[in-house]
Parts: sequence; C-alpha cells; structure tokens
Amino acid sequence: MRILVIGAIQGGTIPICRSIHHAFRDIGQQADILDFSEFQNEFYETRNDTNLSYQFYLKIKITLLEKVAGFQPDVIFGIAQSPLQDIDMLTEFKKAGIALCYWFMEDYRIFGYWKTVVPYFDHFFTIQKDPFWKELKDAGCRNYHYLPMAFDSQADVQKVEDEQTIPVSFVGAPYPNRVHFFSQFLDDGFQIFGEDWERHQIPPVAIGDRRVTESETYCIYQRSLININLHSSPFPGEFGGGDFVNPRTFELAGLGAFQLIDMRKLLTLHFDPAEEVIALTSWEDMKWAVKYFLRHDEERKAFAEKARARVLKEHTYRHRAEEIIEILSK
Repeated sequence: MRILVIGAIQGGTIPICRSIHHAFRDIGQQADILDFSEFQNEFYETRNDTNLSYQFYLKIKITLLEKVAGFQPDVIFGIAQSPLQDIDMLTEFKKAGIALCYWFMEDYRIFGYWKTVVPYFDHFFTIQKDPFWKELKDAGCRNYHYLPMAFDSQADVQKVEDEQTIPVSFVGAPYPNRVHFFSQFLDDGFQIFGEDWERHQIPPVAIGDRRVTESETYCIYQRSLININLHSSPFPGEFGGGDFVNPRTFELAGLGAFQLIDMRKLLTLHFDPAEEVIALTSWEDMKWAVKYFLRHDEERKAFAEKARARVLKEHTYRHRAEEIIEILSK
C-alpha cells in the first residue's frame, strides 16, 4: 500500500509523524512522508500578516499537490495539525480515488477544527471515545476508530550517564489546570520544563521560554526519579476524570521512567494502575505519592520495569501501524 504521511508545520506532533511513517515502512508498506516542519520559521514570520499568511498557505498547498502527483499514494494519512483543512483539495483527492485518513490526537473539547473537515475523511482515528464519537457521527463521520498514542521503540534515545538527577519533573505546556496545581507544589526539588511557562512566574520553572526538544525531553525523563504526568485541561481545578491517555504516558513507560499520572477513564485499557503506573484521583494524593516514592527506590523501579514491558509488548508505533493497515484492508 502506498501511504503518504502528512506532517505538521509546528508543535508536538512533528516527531509522531516521523514515528508512524517509520512504522509503516517497518511493516512493509510503501510509505513516504511530507515533513512540513522545515516551514516552521516561515509560518511564525507570516502568521500575523493576512497577505503573507495567504501566500504561505498557498505555498504549502502547492507543495502538497506536487508531492501527491509525484508519489501517487493509495492513502493520505494526516495527523493532528497537518495542513489538511482545504475542503476543495480534500474533495479532489477523494475524486482521484485516494483514501483519506486522519489521526486526531487532540482533546476535541479544546481543538475544534475537526468539525469542518471530518466529513471528508474516509477514516478518522481518535484518542477519545464517546461523547466525541457521537459528535463525529452527528458531523457526518461514519468510520471513526479508537487509536491510542504509542512509544517509538526505534527512537534514538541517548543513554544518560553522568547527568545530575532531578528529584521530580514535568515537561509540557502550561494549561490552566497545570498552572493551578503546580503553583501549589514548591518543594521536593520539583522542576518544570516547557514553552510559555515564564509568563506564570512559578519558582519551579527551569526552562520556560522555549519548547524542549525531543532529545532533551527524553533526557529529563530518564534523569527524573519521579515524572509528574498531569494531563492538560482548560479547567483550572480539574484533576483526573478525563478520558484520553496522552503521548507522555507511553513515552515515559517505554523509556522505563517512573511516572505519577492523574487517573484517566481509558487508562485501564492500556496499563494496570495497580502494577504498571500509579494513577491518582486528587492533587493531595499526588503530593503524598511524590513524598512516598522519593523514599522507595525499589518500588519505583518495579513499576517502571513493568510499564516498559507492557509498552514494548502492546503499545509501539509498529503496533499502531498494524492496526491502521488492518482497518484499511477490510
């Protein structure tokens, strides 16, 4: 099957695009990739000027059309933030007999661009189920599928040897709930890494003025005795209770790094909260767990080892690529 993977221009899904592309190739598909990340600087330079922004997206469209004409894919596979919002272009692709797929690895409550494009895709993969699926159906989507995130077992992970240990860390963006809870957590050697945190003036921020690279992120994960994995929410006081399981969960587990996670409705489909990850239902429990596991090295290691074994058995991008091909082959 000839699969053209369309990457994002900017954001955290850029490495995910590369991972699923490599996974398709690993399982014998004729996969190619259109990596738009090289346009990132131009995107930032033009986004606040209407005329320049129009010219930029015209350039993106032409680049995409030229790639499709040259590669002649059977399938176009987009991911979150891929520039696949041009309805006329999607319509022409469908007329040409190309199957259109999209992996929407976003919280549908926060990112609503799916509403205008979902009827044009033959297969729409999500990291959430109902009530999102009901809204997809109401919007004209019929072939929606649950496809959780994964770990790239082929990633170039640098072994951390002599780097200084971080007692407790978090890597990610300052969503309202994280700002709310992390402003209350000022001890135990906690450090925060990620873009836009400098605006919030929270003492634990170590790097707050830029996005941390993938290699830096993996290094921080491995250096940290405890990785706090608090899912994003637009509601400041929301802790746990959400549904989707974020990429960080699978990455931390795949690296053998210990994590404390807020409980998710779909988490038990992928991990055992009693054996593989520690899932909490309140911020008070999270703070207690930090203090407890900082003192219990062997328990931390046991959880991390079991989580890693589970990921390598069931939750790599190769597993996800096989799921996608099985669906497309029906």
